Amino acid sequence: MTIFDRIYKLSKKTSQALLKDKSLTELEDTDLFSEEAKIHIQQNLSHEEIKKNIEILNQIDKEKDWKKVSSNIKPNKKASKIQAYKIAASIILLVSLVYAISIQHSQKVLDSKVADTKIEIGINKATLTLNDGSDIFLEKGSSYKTKTVHSNGEQLIYANEHKAVSETSYNYLTVPRGGQFQIKLSDNTKVWLNSDSKLKYPVTFKEGEPRNVELVYGEAYFDVSSSKVNNNMPFKVISQMQDVEVLGTKFNIKAYADENYVYTTLVEGVVTVTTGKTTEYLNPGMQSILNKEDKNIVTSPVDVSYYISWTKGLFSFKDKPLKDIMLVLSRWYDVEVYFGNTALEKVKFNGVLNKNQTISDILNGIKNTKFINTYEIENKTITIK
Repeated sequence: MTIFDRIYKLSKKTSQALLKDKSLTELEDTDLFSEEAKIHIQQNLSHEEIKKNIEILNQIDKEKDWKKVSSNIKPNKKASKIQAYKIAASIILLVSLVYAISIQHSQKVLDSKVADTKIEIGINKATLTLNDGSDIFLEKGSSYKTKTVHSNGEQLIYANEHKAVSETSYNYLTVPRGGQFQIKLSDNTKVWLNSDSKLKYPVTFKEGEPRNVELVYGEAYFDVSSSKVNNNMPFKVISQMQDVEVLGTKFNIKAYADENYVYTTLVEGVVTVTTGKTTEYLNPGMQSILNKEDKNIVTSPVDVSYYISWTKGLFSFKDKPLKDIMLVLSRWYDVEVYFGNTALEKVKFNGVLNKNQTISDILNGIKNTKFINTYEIENKTITIK
């Protein structure tokens, strides 16, 4: 069986899973694509992506197009595997989307009560607290502007400058449950804040001093401006029971107050994670986990794409207990989740979920994997059974 036959077979199974609102197990388990490629494919198989392409897809004859593509592709031993995989990925998207188009016309929401709830998808929103204690509410569609900072409702941007000031002024950016926001600090460092997170930072970094910020609680992804363009000053993130210091890199810190562990995941560069008298050095692809109870810290290699997918509009879970998954979803949809059967809390799940899906779409998908029997929604409380 050629690679293209394998891809076509996989695409048909994926399509049937979409039509039945089932988990894309075949795609998740295949060795044809990297984990990053799987995330990309599943993102493009979302209902929103299907809606965007509905008019074009209705004009496609899947069998005819498949024959045309396969007849024109004659891979040989010298052919690039990367090019073959790119073509294969295009085919699986084409065929799967065409099969799934009937979802728009034939499938209804499985639980009619969900449509009447007040549970909304998370949006860009945050509260900016100024040095004088006043609060500015930021959200998509609104704007805010002063001499030092401005916002379009999706991102907060500070003027790029360093000053010899006698006293440092601090601002806070607080993202509530059901929200997310981005900020660009005065040194050009970019920060993505996840739901239920709070960041403390200087309005302007003091010239000649380290660039210190504090992740008070929550989760943040940092794309740090190089020390070379910041007077060789290091960048430090202070969070629960640990300090992370860098010169210029990309990393993620997850430090929620209601979780027992602090996760630091390095994407690029090198960072040091210090807690008490212990210092760990992380290289790209490494993660440190700090136990807040015994203050022990361990490091291990991970697939970083799973830990930063939230910045790209996705939730990625690999061998995660349902209790942990529901905790993540509760922050994004601003809901409370309870388990009618506590044994379900430990059931492990693999999957990639689009953050733009409704909570009912996600719960129905989990339900159809047979991991749970049913669920109930009352106001903003979800009970898993």
